[in-house]
Amino acid sequence: MLSNGVETAKLIWSRLPNAEDVSDADGDEDGVLRSGGFDSVESLDYEVIENYAYRQEQARRGRLYVWYYVGVKWFFALLIGIGTGLAAVLINISVENFAGWKYSLTFTIIQKSYVAGFVVYTMFNLALVFSSVYIITQFAPAAAGSGIPEIKGYLNGIDTRGILLFRTLIGKISGSIGSVGGGLALGKEGPLVHTGACIASLLGQGGSTKYHLSSRWLQIFKSDRDRRDLVTCGCAAGVAAAFRAPVGGVLFALEEVTSWWRSQLMWRVFFTSAVVAVVVRTAMGWCKSGKCGHFGSGGFIIWDVSDGQEDYSFAELLPMAIIGVIGGLLGALFNQLTLYITYWRRNHLHKKGNRVKIVEACLISLITSIISFGLPLFRKCSPCPDSDSTIECPRRPGTYGNYVNFLNLIWS
Repeated sequence: MLSNGVETAKLIWSRLPNAEDVSDADGDEDGVLRSGGFDSVESLDYEVIENYAYRQEQARRGRLYVWYYVGVKWFFALLIGIGTGLAAVLINISVENFAGWKYSLTFTIIQKSYVAGFVVYTMFNLALVFSSVYIITQFAPAAAGSGIPEIKGYLNGIDTRGILLFRTLIGKISGSIGSVGGGLALGKEGPLVHTGACIASLLGQGGSTKYHLSSRWLQIFKSDRDRRDLVTCGCAAGVAAAFRAPVGGVLFALEEVTSWWRSQLMWRVFFTSAVVAVVVRTAMGWCKSGKCGHFGSGGFIIWDVSDGQEDYSFAELLPMAIIGVIGGLLGALFNQLTLYITYWRRNHLHKKGNRVKIVEACLISLITSIISFGLPLFRKCSPCPDSDSTIECPRRPGTYGNYVNFLNLIWS
C-alpha cells in the first residue's frame, strides 16, 4: 500500500510543469500561469468570491484605496483610448502612403509601358502581402483573421492562449498595414477591435515581461474581472477608431462582444471611445496640412457619406427594395460559400504547414492585382469636365492614398 502511494506521488510530481516549462510557455509574457499541461483554452472566473477573507481584505483597504482604485480605472481608460487612437492613426497613414506610392509609381510607368506598370503594380502588392503573411505565420499566429471571434470568447469567459500578447499586437498592426495596403479585398475595422483589446490587456498587466517592456506601477489589476473590463474598453475603442463613432463603440461592446455589463463600465467605455474620437480627429486635422504624405480626404473613415444624397423620392423606394432583396440573397450565398471554403482550407490546405499559407496569400494577391488592374480596360475613358462645371475632376493617382482607376481619366 505504501509503495503504491509513493509511485502515485511520483507520477503526479512528474506531470507538474517545472520552471523551464513555465519560461518556455507563453504564460511568462502576460504573467499568467496556464492550467496543468498548458492547454490552449481555459475558462476565466469573472465572479467575485465574497467570502470572509475577501470581506476582511476590503475592510482593511479603506475608503481611500477604493477611490484610488476607481481613479486608476478611469486613468487606464484614458490610456487605452489614446493608445488605440494612435494605433489607428499609424495603420491608416501607413496604408494610405503605401497605396499612394504604389499608384504614383504605377501611373508614371504606364505612361511608357502598360505591361511594365502592371508588373510593378503586382510586385508592389505581392511584397506587402508577403510581408504581412510572413509576420503572421512565423511571429504571431494568434493575430490571423479579424480577431473579433477570439475577443468575443474572451469577454464571455473563454481565454484562448496568445490572443492578447504583445507580439499579437505587433502582428495585428503590421498585418493590417501589409494586407490592406497590398490591395486585398478586406478592411482594417475588425483588426482594430483586436488591436484595442491587446493594448488594453497589456496596460492592465503592466506591459510585456518577455520583451522587457513592463512597469511595476501599472501592475494593479490582477483579477480576471478587472482585465475583462479593460478589454471591453479596448474593443469599444477599436470600433470608435475604425468608424469615428464613440456611441457605435459603446453599442458594439454592449450588444456584440460581452455578456457581463455594469453601469459603471458603460461610462468608462464611452469615455474611452470619446478619447479615441478626439485623438483621431486631431490627427486628421494635423495630416490635412500636408504633413502625412499621401493622406487623403477619405482617410480614417471608409464610408464617408457627407457628400451623398440628402433626400430621396417616392419612385426610388421600389428599386431600393429590390436592391435590398438581391443584396440579402447574395449575402446569404456569400456566407454559405465562405463556410464551405473555410472548412476546406482548414481541413485540407492549412494542415500542410505555414509554407502553404504563404503561397495561398501570395496567389490571392496576384489574382486580386490582375482583376483590379485589368477591370478598367473594359471601360472607356471619360474626359475631365470643364472648369466651370460643378463636378470636380479627380486628382492624379498618387497625390493621395485612395484607390483610383488608371484608365478612366484623361489628364490635361
